[in-house]
Amino acid sequence: MTQVNRYLKDKPMDHIDHALGRPVDPRAETYRNYFYVIGDTDLRRFMASSPHWQSAGKTNEGEYFSVTNEGRAALADHLKAIGDKHRRWIVHHAGYQTEVVATSRGQARYFYWLDISDINDSLTFGAFQRSSKVRAA
Repeated sequence: MTQVNRYLKDKPMDHIDHALGRPVDPRAETYRNYFYVIGDTDLRRFMASSPHWQSAGKTNEGEYFSVTNEGRAALADHLKAIGDKHRRWIVHHAGYQTEVVATSRGQARYFYWLDISDINDSLTFGAFQRSSKVRAA
């Protein structure tokens, strides 16, 4: 999981974040990169004139936009400026390691335990804590 559940108060940055799939690192390759705008709106005109967006095709109803490298860099700078704490962590347990996105080491451990506790309902969080390790990715 390399995406983040977040909302940014800065609407233009939130649109870029949304278009990229809310990635931990907007400069890295993302699983998506598009934003569709219907109609001849202020948003469509803004995106068409912004260096953060490029047209990715038009339809009869609207236009697709993709985020430029400059837009990715602007989002990365914005996330740093607002102190976004989401990052990648590697959780080791029972011979496996998994990447988890969280705001802290403890949260990463807990999120991974939530994922695997469905499979092993006898594994308590306390036992998992003692048998797992977490490191920054």
